Amino acid sequence: MTRPNACVPPVTLYTSLLALSGAAAQESAVQTGNRQPDQVYAYGLKERAGDDVGSAVTVITSADIIAQQYPFVADAVKDSPGVALARNGALGGFASARLRGGTSGQTLVVIDGIVVNDPSAPQGGYNFANLNVADIDQIEILRGPQSLNWGADAIGGVISIRTRDDGPPVSGYAEAGSRGTVRGGASLFGGDSGAFIRATVSGVTSDGVSHAAGGAEKDGYRSIAGSLTGGAALGANADLRVLARISDSRSDIDGFPPPFFSFSDTAETEDTTDYAIAARLAHRSAGRYEGALSVNYNKVDRSNHDLGVETFAAAGDRLSANYWGSLQLSSSVNLEAGAEAERTSATVSGVDDSANAGAVFAMIEAAPFDNLILSAGARRDEFSNFQGATTSRVTGVWTVYKNEMRGDAARFRASWGEGFRAPTLFELNFDQFGVLPNPDLRPERARGFDVGVDYQLNGSRPGGGRLRATYFHQRVKDQIDFDFVGNGYFNIDRVNSDGVEVEASWAAASFLTTRVVYTYVDAHDAITGAPILRIPKHGGSASLSLTPVDPLLLSATLTFNGREADLPAPNESFVRLDLRAAYSLSDRLTLYGRVENATDKVYQDVSGYGEPGVSAFAGVRINL
Repeated sequence: MTRPNACVPPVTLYTSLLALSGAAAQESAVQTGNRQPDQVYAYGLKERAGDDVGSAVTVITSADIIAQQYPFVADAVKDSPGVALARNGALGGFASARLRGGTSGQTLVVIDGIVVNDPSAPQGGYNFANLNVADIDQIEILRGPQSLNWGADAIGGVISIRTRDDGPPVSGYAEAGSRGTVRGGASLFGGDSGAFIRATVSGVTSDGVSHAAGGAEKDGYRSIAGSLTGGAALGANADLRVLARISDSRSDIDGFPPPFFSFSDTAETEDTTDYAIAARLAHRSAGRYEGALSVNYNKVDRSNHDLGVETFAAAGDRLSANYWGSLQLSSSVNLEAGAEAERTSATVSGVDDSANAGAVFAMIEAAPFDNLILSAGARRDEFSNFQGATTSRVTGVWTVYKNEMRGDAARFRASWGEGFRAPTLFELNFDQFGVLPNPDLRPERARGFDVGVDYQLNGSRPGGGRLRATYFHQRVKDQIDFDFVGNGYFNIDRVNSDGVEVEASWAAASFLTTRVVYTYVDAHDAITGAPILRIPKHGGSASLSLTPVDPLLLSATLTFNGREADLPAPNESFVRLDLRAAYSLSDRLTLYGRVENATDKVYQDVSGYGEPGVSAFAGVRINL
């Protein structure tokens, strides 16, 4: 049985009437600074054009976040191809992302280079429930095994999140809406060519709905978060960047009260505090070499209380250091290499343990011809409490045709990679409720490949469009799962995932654009044929963007999620409609509003958990 670990439609039929008015476009330019919207950092450990990346990748910019009025990062990533994100009910419910049919523990989540997966979580996955978008600059979703650069836990892929290091001196937003929900945030920024500092604080409170489907009580939620980022040049060839993040939340949750022990209303609450701090020293030499030394620390504290009595507590932390370097060997060949070390610890449900790990890796990237980019590399990971592993990766991008004047291009891309995930401290040591640790638990090993085509017509001008289609296959050997009947953690002999990811966009006119996303995933136990829980075979979105007059932005989103296996019962397919509008009163002031689940659809994203009905919100955004 898979533990209830949230997962939402990877595929989303999504109709969004949405266009950038003059003021919104100006705001987007401020949000992204000098960074190009299709630059990818997480593939290697330096920026490169998304068109040059061998992996299937989706980039979500701050402009996209503003236009779609996403309140949380979870809302942004779930609309991407290949992503299944499940959330246990409404605000505050545990939310985990799964890539290409993988588990939450096979998705590595990184914020500004800090791995934030929770060492004390059963699968070591990351909970997106409390991560809002107040200071987010860009989200990169790389699908397929990414162990070469990121190591263990990157079997399904990497979700890399970058926070902002620019912006107006003062900016903020405030909104209110259904069920007593109030959200707000403010940022201060100052800097010159040599140094900068940015501080952001944000929060949300809501009366909520019952997490248990059919429950009578409201499960409220409140969260507050803050971040501080600063940087300075250290001479002409070096710079230092430091950052700190903290969030604190309380969510009312439901449980399994006696005498029937069925999921229903309880008075239980869950408190979560996340901390992260990091420093990065980057340096350059003679235009041919660049490198960076990073030291990162993050910690998660969780505790549950029922009528003032603590019923559960967990704490996990990770301290890591790494060095990465890139050497330009020639005009067409580049070498990237690095080393890292980390220590993780977890205290939860009979587990009080720590482990050390270290790794080295190297990757060669070459452009033997102007229209061909190849890369290949390998990595070695060692663990203090488990055997080590070597993984490798090969990718290629072939630009078959390109016309820069017209903005036309056609590309083929392909990748093959391996992944490795050692059992977490929780999986190795859990011994509660009659469950005994499994001394024969084996690490997960994966191999996968994908091939895809990318066709762009007429750039982003009216009449232009873009089509991206990818086929993928992935096999995970010894995938770790939990079964109460089998009395603990065990290995599934083999899990196979096959699928297709499609993204298409078209600028029908200067005031009208459309976008369609579709994902097909067949993830199943290769021996029994049983489907993997909370992975819908079909899902997608269709979007439409409309600006009837220059300051007015309209948006409507139609989301489709196919039927998916779950416990205690399957989640039936559903279609959800969201509507949005924004009006720019000036370059500095924008009014906006949205209606979520406009048709008041009753559905379950995770079996047994209720979802809000129709909800309306209105707000204001200011840049000074």
